[in-house]
Amino acid sequence: MQALNAVLPISIVLGLGFLLGKILFSKTIIYRLVRLISPLVWALLFLVGAEFGEIVSSLGVMEYVLKISLLVTLFSTAFPCLLLGLVSYRRRGFVVRQIDGRLPFDTHALVKPLMECLIALSMVALGVLFNLAITHIEYTDAKRWLPSSHYLLMVLIFLVGLDLSSVKLGRNWVSWRALSVPLVVVMGSILGAYSVHFITGEDLRVLLALSTGFGWFTLSSVMIGALSGETHGAIALLVDLGRELISIVLLYLFGRHWPRVGIAAAGATALDSTLPVVRQACSTEVLPIALVSGFILTLLAPFFITFFLTA
Repeated sequence: MQALNAVLPISIVLGLGFLLGKILFSKTIIYRLVRLISPLVWALLFLVGAEFGEIVSSLGVMEYVLKISLLVTLFSTAFPCLLLGLVSYRRRGFVVRQIDGRLPFDTHALVKPLMECLIALSMVALGVLFNLAITHIEYTDAKRWLPSSHYLLMVLIFLVGLDLSSVKLGRNWVSWRALSVPLVVVMGSILGAYSVHFITGEDLRVLLALSTGFGWFTLSSVMIGALSGETHGAIALLVDLGRELISIVLLYLFGRHWPRVGIAAAGATALDSTLPVVRQACSTEVLPIALVSGFILTLLAPFFITFFLTA
């Protein structure tokens, strides 16, 4: 019942955005509303930083946060990529193929997603500094003027629903080749969580939740922070930002010959923030795979997080 109560509002808001985008709003209105996602994400990250600010003051907690976030990031990214590599090997061996349809290398395509990650980290840092400043001057009432991160997250999820309504998936897109990527990402992320549990002895439920944010850092940090405490929320933020940064590197390294490896690392971000990198580093024929994988993982993330922390 607790899991249902947590997931139901998200499902309703996401579905409402999707439905209104399909039957009511024009493409122009959807485009204008979706453009609000970036500034709202920055605002949410500032609030997340303000909420997690107290963690920074404790050196012991920060060491714990950095250690767990690093391990979860590495294992939850590595296992999906390795599993997809094994699947490819079993099917046809490691054959290097020349893929047409790639755009010529453009540094702007690399700079933009990296700048977005930098801005995200900067907004979190500003929130942390804000918390430290008001604590230092003993004016904690300033927090009362800040909006709730939960309600801002609901607005963002509504806009994500609107954005998803504009994704047109043809029958030829929904193939086993496309569906196998999110399936392997889920399996690999769970295996990664079990591996970190074996190494550290950390609570398995928390590790499973951390590994199934699939790169959607604004959702995972707020949800896990609310369900498992601000320390784990801070870890979730670092884990999913780390997964996005690693995916950008892997897409440029392997996108030419093994694009699904990079798409798997991108997780839910293959639908939005890393999609331009997919377009440049890979062939046009794998764009449907990125969209399908990102779409499915975006829908699954809140359900997995809630299930693991409330079941």
